[in-house]
Amino acid sequence: MKKIRWLSLLLALVLFAALLLTGCGGSSSSAASGEAAGTSQGTDGDYDQITFAFFCNLFIPQDMQMIQDAMNEQLREKIHAEVTLVPLSLGTYDQQMNLMISGREKLDLYIMFGGDFSSAINQNKLAVVDPDLMAEYAPGVLDALGDYMDSVTVDGNVYGFPVNKDMATRRGVNLNRDLLEKHGLLEEAENIRNVDDLAALFEKMSALEPNLIMTSSQDNGKSVMESGFASFDKMGDYYGVLMDCGGDDLVLENLFETEWYAQTLEYIRDWYNKGWILSDGSINPDTGINLYKSGRLFSYLGDKKPGSYVDVQNTTGIPTMDGILTTPISTNDTTNGVIMAIPITCEDQVPVLKFLNLLYSDAEVLNILDWGIEGVHYERVPDTNTLIRYPEGVTSDNDGYGLNQGWSFGNQLISYAWETVGTDDYYEEMQEFNESAVKSKAIGFLFDSSSVKSEVAALDSVLAEYRLGLENGELDPEEYLPKFQQALREAGIEKVIAEKQRQLDEWAAAQN
Repeated sequence: MKKIRWLSLLLALVLFAALLLTGCGGSSSSAASGEAAGTSQGTDGDYDQITFAFFCNLFIPQDMQMIQDAMNEQLREKIHAEVTLVPLSLGTYDQQMNLMISGREKLDLYIMFGGDFSSAINQNKLAVVDPDLMAEYAPGVLDALGDYMDSVTVDGNVYGFPVNKDMATRRGVNLNRDLLEKHGLLEEAENIRNVDDLAALFEKMSALEPNLIMTSSQDNGKSVMESGFASFDKMGDYYGVLMDCGGDDLVLENLFETEWYAQTLEYIRDWYNKGWILSDGSINPDTGINLYKSGRLFSYLGDKKPGSYVDVQNTTGIPTMDGILTTPISTNDTTNGVIMAIPITCEDQVPVLKFLNLLYSDAEVLNILDWGIEGVHYERVPDTNTLIRYPEGVTSDNDGYGLNQGWSFGNQLISYAWETVGTDDYYEEMQEFNESAVKSKAIGFLFDSSSVKSEVAALDSVLAEYRLGLENGELDPEEYLPKFQQALREAGIEKVIAEKQRQLDEWAAAQN
């Protein structure tokens, strides 16, 4: 009798352990049925499991479990799935992703900055998305992105999905509106169309406000040239660029040997000598918005999209207006700002593609991830269709979510917008901005620098020595540009450009 009771207890423990195992990771119906990957549907109450990792730009919100629960209410009904959200600090994000993927942990979807996309492919971190499954289960993604899918297609294989947001960039300037109104210069600022117009404004403002620095680069590590003047496809690394985005042909040029580069350096040097540019911009950690907020700058240069001045106003408290200096352009860098990718650790692409389809086509699901819970984290602005604000009693200091990263997920153009953008048409303006951009003919080309990695490393060292100093006006181009050019030649820039050109020619031939 004791032996029978002992065996019964053992059998119960085994059954209990089995139940625990079937509840961990993935859909148990898929594992039990023996169906091929990509066909599992599950049964009622047995949902496909998706693990989704993403970085948090500022902090990990305390209400993340509430967000996950709300999303899963939607996902269970709409795609018979549940998602586990894995929010991670931006500072350790890349390291965490490397560990999860190399350790073959449960991970089905994650986001990355576009600058990491090529290396992720080369390091075999990303799964090739099955085209048939993509067409069947993610038509909303394809409809939203259209030709932008070219930027994530390599050798005919799709490796991810760009977040649909501002897919172009143009150079511009953030101007202190209070100072413009004070000195009667608002109308002149509104008519700025290029750097010559901006220089004329600086001439007047510097005389009226002699203690102010007129401008600086967008942030530490970027130059004045890059922030306010550059309007070409840098092809990822500046080593062989398309000055006209490939408008005439796909012939790469050495940027640093072009007449445009020499003339622009002289122009910026003149601004520097007049005292219009921050004197230590190459090493000062507080360039751009931080220095503007402090009141030491009249303006600062940087990338511009519709309504970008609103973000500056909200961050600095300074009434600000935009001045536009260049035509919008769309390149791999702008299109692939943030990419949603399926890693090799994903065992079943179908539920992930269904989830992505919602993020690109279902505003109800996307707004939960972008903004949180209505009535808790935000409320609708009366008499508007798309604008939201904090509910009464909620501020940025006590908001339990406040992720504010709509640019990181799915199709931002179908989500709500914060009331400070000031218009219900904000995302329509964004769409028009994207469509107006000059599109580089090299979108979709990714340079594999492995065969010239030694030269690239040497070139990086040369750029670190000269580029910021020259492009911020601190170094006299008459003396230092020839030294810079010679150092680049000795480091092997011609070899790198030749290899990039060879790959670009092969890529272009394959597109026809």
